[in-house]
Amino acid sequence: MRKFGSRTWSESKLDCVEEYARAYLRVMQNQNWCRLDYVDAFAGRGKQTLKSGSILSEAEEFFGGPSEREDTEDFLIGSALRALRTEKDGIRCFDRYLFVDTDKTCLEQLETHVRQEYQYANHKVNFICGNANSKLREYVRGIDWEKTRALVFLDPYGLEVGWNLIKELADTRACDVWYLFPLGGVTRLMANDGQIPDAWATRLDQLFGTGGWRQEFYRPSAQRSLFSEDKATFLKDAPTKRIVEYIRDRLATVFAAVSDIGVLRNSKGAPLFALLLGVSNPSRAATEKALRIANHLVKGLNQP
Repeated sequence: MRKFGSRTWSESKLDCVEEYARAYLRVMQNQNWCRLDYVDAFAGRGKQTLKSGSILSEAEEFFGGPSEREDTEDFLIGSALRALRTEKDGIRCFDRYLFVDTDKTCLEQLETHVRQEYQYANHKVNFICGNANSKLREYVRGIDWEKTRALVFLDPYGLEVGWNLIKELADTRACDVWYLFPLGGVTRLMANDGQIPDAWATRLDQLFGTGGWRQEFYRPSAQRSLFSEDKATFLKDAPTKRIVEYIRDRLATVFAAVSDIGVLRNSKGAPLFALLLGVSNPSRAATEKALRIANHLVKGLNQP
């Protein structure tokens, strides 16, 4: 297996999104009737830093041990900068870039880097400090979607993305949304015996937009609880394949089309993320083009 933590292996995941951006711009080359936006919702300074002290600190670390956190950080390098490379391709460029992050210091560092290295695009780049869910929902509600199309990259390093944001992006009927779904974190929140703290269960409800994950990933145990003869216990039944199929099915309830899924694993083979595309434009021509490109790109992510 190629090592996830190596530069070549980790960067190949972001290559997928970058290459889609190039293909997206080629498709939109002559669509001068609309403005094209690129939105990165968790931009940071080009490399996200994993933080501790969350509700998960009482149990196992969200991203596992030091080696797994290192693999995760390695993957999250440069997501905010990839789209800016397309400015030099000689094809149509994005008309506006929006980089959002909650960490003011990180965002300022990213801005300094962009101002120095991408001067030709400075006039088009906007830096927004704040919660991604609220800031992107403000963005969605302030846009004339009859005259705008957007490519959105949601790459959280936790469970920050709420279902309400996913639905509002889908409802625009004008956004292509790449979603880096936090497989590893979801797996850890789902306790093997079904005894999930209320705070964790609420996070999963918000992530999936439903409480149906309980019935999907747990089955009653033949044994009874030691503490109550009347209280049934449950066993976790949530292999990676079932989780990724479930999130794809959930996205398909709001997007016009959803791509195949690329599962991103660390150097030990443990799943960290799932990468997939949601297409909100209901046009058959639009969805066919988007899925053809996206499915080709994610196919390589699942190769050993």
